[in-house]
Amino acid sequence: MKPQHWGYVFAGVLTLAIYANSLDNPFHYDDVHSIVDNPHVRNLTLIPWYFVAPTAFSADPENAMYRPLLLATFAGNYAISGYEVWSYHLLALLLHLACALLVGIVGQKLLRDQWAGLFAAALFAVHPINTEPVNYISSRSEILAAFFFLLGFYAYLNGGPRKWLYVAGFFAAGLLSKSTMVVFPLVLVAYEGIVRRHLPRREKGLFSTLGLVAGGYILMVWSLLAKATVGEPVRPYDQQIWTQVKAMVFYIKMLFWPTAQSVDHQFLLSDSLSDPIAATAAGMLVSLVLLALYHRDRHPIPLFALTWSFIALAPASLVPLNVLVNEHRLYLPAAAFAIVIAYGGLQLRSRVGNWQICTIALLILTAGSWATIERNRVWQDEYALWGDAADKAPLMARPFIYLGGAYMRDGRAAEAVAAFEHVVRRDPHYTLAYINLSELYQGQGRYDLAVNLMEKAVVINAGDADLWGDLAKLYRARQDWPRALAAYDQAVKLAPQDPALRNNLGNTYQVLGRPKEALKQHEQALLQEPDDPETLLNLGNAHLMMKDSKRAFTSFQRAKASYQRALAGQGENADSWFNLGYVFERLGDVERGLAAYDRAVALDAGYAAQVSARRKMLGGHP
Repeated sequence: MKPQHWGYVFAGVLTLAIYANSLDNPFHYDDVHSIVDNPHVRNLTLIPWYFVAPTAFSADPENAMYRPLLLATFAGNYAISGYEVWSYHLLALLLHLACALLVGIVGQKLLRDQWAGLFAAALFAVHPINTEPVNYISSRSEILAAFFFLLGFYAYLNGGPRKWLYVAGFFAAGLLSKSTMVVFPLVLVAYEGIVRRHLPRREKGLFSTLGLVAGGYILMVWSLLAKATVGEPVRPYDQQIWTQVKAMVFYIKMLFWPTAQSVDHQFLLSDSLSDPIAATAAGMLVSLVLLALYHRDRHPIPLFALTWSFIALAPASLVPLNVLVNEHRLYLPAAAFAIVIAYGGLQLRSRVGNWQICTIALLILTAGSWATIERNRVWQDEYALWGDAADKAPLMARPFIYLGGAYMRDGRAAEAVAAFEHVVRRDPHYTLAYINLSELYQGQGRYDLAVNLMEKAVVINAGDADLWGDLAKLYRARQDWPRALAAYDQAVKLAPQDPALRNNLGNTYQVLGRPKEALKQHEQALLQEPDDPETLLNLGNAHLMMKDSKRAFTSFQRAKASYQRALAGQGENADSWFNLGYVFERLGDVERGLAAYDRAVALDAGYAAQVSARRKMLGGHP
C-alpha cells in the first residue's frame, strides 16, 4: 500500500475517534416531527411511496418536503435500531467519511498532487464546522446530497464512455436527497470556465440531460417551491438578499475561524445598503471576488472554490427560510474550502519546505480535531445545546423556546417561565411562547396573568386560531361563558376545518342553553372527522338538550343513535353509557337503561351516586 493510502486510513481512523463521543447524542428539534413522531419511517414497505408523497417526510403535513432517499435512510435506521440513536449517527459518520474520501480524490484531480488531496480530505473530515450535519440527524440531507454531488463531480472529472450516465444518475440521486443539489450543473460550468478556461461545448448532450433532470425535478416540487418563494415567503426579498450578503462574509469567517459555533447564531436582518454592516460586507465580497479574478490566470483554483461555495449557498441565500444562517449549510462549501487550503499549502511548500508545511498541516488538523470533540459534547442533550445557543445569542428567540420546552417537560416551571418570558419580550410574534407561558401561569395559579397574556397575544397575532382557542379555554375555566363563546367563534372563523374548535364552540353553546347552534357546530365537526366518538358524544348531548321541544321523541332517538355510534367506534366510554342509559329510560326501556347505567359505573365509579339516585327514582335498588 502506498504511503498516501495509509494516510487515508489514518485520517479515517482519526475521524472515527473524534466523533466517537457523538454516537449517543439524542434526537433534536426537527428530528421529532421527521423521525420520532413520523409513522412513515416505521415501515420499510412504504419506501416506494416516499418517491410520490412529499407529506411522508413528516408527521405534520405542513412540513412536507420531497427527500425520498433521505427518508429511506431513516426507515433503514429505524429497522435496525428503532429509536436507539447509535445507528443513525453511525450511518451519518460513515457517509461523512465517504464524503471526505471523495474530497481527497476530487482534490487530487484538481490539484494534481496526492498529498494535497489527502490533506484536503483530512481537513474536511475533522473541520468543526461539519459537526452540525454529523450530530444533527435531520441534517443528514446535507451529507447525502454532498455525497452524490462529489460522486457526480468525480465522474465528470474522470471521464469515460459512460460519463453522462454516471453524472446524471448521481445528480438525480442528490436531488432526491435535498433540493439544493439543483445547482450542481452550475458548478460544472464554473469548473469548465474557470479551471479549464472554455465553455463545455463538447458536453452539450450531458448538460442537456442535466437540464432535463433539473427541470423534471422542479416540476415535481413546484408546489412546495412556489409556496416558499412567491406564495408565502417568510420575509421580503430586500431583507433576504441584504441579510444573506452579510451571511456570506459570516460563512467565510466560520470556515477559516470556526469560533463561537452555535445551533442558532445571533444574526439580525438588513434590508438595504444603508445598513453599514451590510454595506461593509458587500464591499468585502466584491474585493474578494476582484482579488480572485485578478489572480485567475496563475491561480484559478481559489476563484473556482469561491464560485463553488457561492453557488452551493445560493438556494438558501435566494429562498427565504426561517433561520437566517445555519452551520450545516456550509457542508458542501467546506469541501471547496478544504481543497483551496490544500492548494495554498502547495504554494507555501515551494517556499518553506516539506517539513515546515507538514508541521503546519498537523497543527491545523490537531486544532480542528480538538474543536470537533468539544463541539460534539454540546449536542449531548437539549440543555447543553440550547443553553449554549442562548448564552451566545441572547437576542434570539428560538434557543429560549427550545430551552423553555425542555424545562417545561421536566417540571422546572420557574426556569421555563423565565425562558418563555424572554421570548415574549424578544419576539412578540412567537405564538408557542404565549401558549406555553399561559399554561405555566395557570399551573402556578396565576390565572389573571394567564388571561392578560393571552389577551395581548390575540391583539399581536390576531390571525392565530390556536391563540384564540387558548384564550377561550381560560375564559371557560373562569366560567366567563360569553367571552369564551366570542373567542371560540373567532377561532372557528380562522380555522373552520378544525373539528376540535367546532366541538368546543358547540359545547359552549350548550352551556349557554343554545342547543340548535350547538348542533350546527357538532354536525360540522362530524363532517370533518366522521365517526369521532367525542364529537358523537357532544352531538348526542346537544340532541338531548332538545328534549323539551315539540319534537322531543325525535331528539331522544337522535341522541340514542349518536351515543350508540360513539360506543361502537370507541368501545368504552362512561359518559356515553350514562347518557345512553338516560335516553333509554326516557324512551321507556328501563331495563336497557339500567344496564347502561351499570356499565357507566363499571367504567367510572364517579357515576355511582347518580346511578343510585336514578334507580331510586325508578323504584329499583341502589
